[in-house]
Amino acid sequence: MRKIVFLLLMFCVGGVVSAQKQSIVNGNVKHGRANVVNLYEVINGMTKMVKSVEVDDHGQFRIIFTPDKPAFYTVGDDRRNYIIYVKGGESVNIDLLEKRARLTGKNTKENRALYQWEDFVNDVRCDALDNPECTYKEFFPKFTALLTKIDSVKRTIRSGNKAFDQLIRAKIDYDLDYYAAMIIMSPRTVHPKREEWMSYYDTMFSDNKYTSTDILLFPRGFNMFSAYSNFSVIAGAPKKGIEALNNDELKGEALLFKLHYCKFRSEFDRIMEEMGKYLVTDDQKDRAREIAEKLTSSLAGKPAMNFIYTDVNGKEVSLSDFKGKVVVIDVWASWCAPCKREIPFFKRLEKEMHGQDVVFVGISIDKGKQAWLDCVKQEGLEGGQLWAPDSDELTKFYQIAGIPRFIVIDKKGNVVSESAPSPSSPDMKGMIEKELKK
Repeated sequence: MRKIVFLLLMFCVGGVVSAQKQSIVNGNVKHGRANVVNLYEVINGMTKMVKSVEVDDHGQFRIIFTPDKPAFYTVGDDRRNYIIYVKGGESVNIDLLEKRARLTGKNTKENRALYQWEDFVNDVRCDALDNPECTYKEFFPKFTALLTKIDSVKRTIRSGNKAFDQLIRAKIDYDLDYYAAMIIMSPRTVHPKREEWMSYYDTMFSDNKYTSTDILLFPRGFNMFSAYSNFSVIAGAPKKGIEALNNDELKGEALLFKLHYCKFRSEFDRIMEEMGKYLVTDDQKDRAREIAEKLTSSLAGKPAMNFIYTDVNGKEVSLSDFKGKVVVIDVWASWCAPCKREIPFFKRLEKEMHGQDVVFVGISIDKGKQAWLDCVKQEGLEGGQLWAPDSDELTKFYQIAGIPRFIVIDKKGNVVSESAPSPSSPDMKGMIEKELKK
């Protein structure tokens, strides 16, 4: 946090008065699809709309506002928006194209320096974030060629504002990690095998990265460090998940995002018991309390829903068939990439606990039976794989808004957790072992 405060103080030196003046963002919408243009501020690495203006008949827009302090903003719409830097008292002249923004006319030295990088990396950014047709076969050579020029680009980006230039050089590193992670993690027609990954991934993870909170100043800051954290698991990094981040405040932001997806207070309390130490600022603790106050009571200790679904052979299977055993349910679908990432862990956990009083059941909510059957075969799934084409009762009972969702039920048929840890977490095994001892 000290680094952010220090950088902001440096930004404001000699510019406190100008920071209170109005700024104007002028431009043209060139892609012809927007009736309005929005201005977004950055809060903890995420964007929030602060102003919206209509685009005139000629495609022109003009946003007038007073920034609280020198900071990054974005301009565009909900579909796509582009970064700018605003101090106060200046005009930013920028056109919004289909897949990029372009500075026009007079602009500050900071924005000209910023767009030295944005223009240079635009094709790689589009391929990683906006072009699902681009695969690693096209991306890896382009990215590798770009890397050979990075040192030169960093040397040439100069605005005269040392603190700002330092941030841009940091942004370059964050962007590279982000784009490299997203080409692997986002849906593509084909993905590389591990041995086909480019050499960049071999040194991507380091204790010297993500050590400060400066990333929270950037519009995609949260997405950047979340992608880095998530990709660390896929890449088998020495530190995985949230532990790949080397700053507790960043871990706290990641934790808060996770807490937002809690459906029940018991789930919130379980996560907080494990990770609450990462909420290091008063603001983070206040936001956690706000989340907790909105959560409902858990189903823990209450009878589970006695479903009846068919297995791969068409035989009907119900929860009551497993009475006397701990039941671990994975609610998933063949089209769900996060679901598929958990399958190897689910299978490994089932193998490790073979012979004990626990059964592992997959319940697919695929609408198409063949897609489910094909995926079961492709993934080598065994044991209790069930198909729930009419899953409304299941999703309503357990308040499932997103998958995968893991549910643990005790030997008596009562809910242990309707939102259990994922199999990739050691907490899942610990929860099962605790129930087996009862």
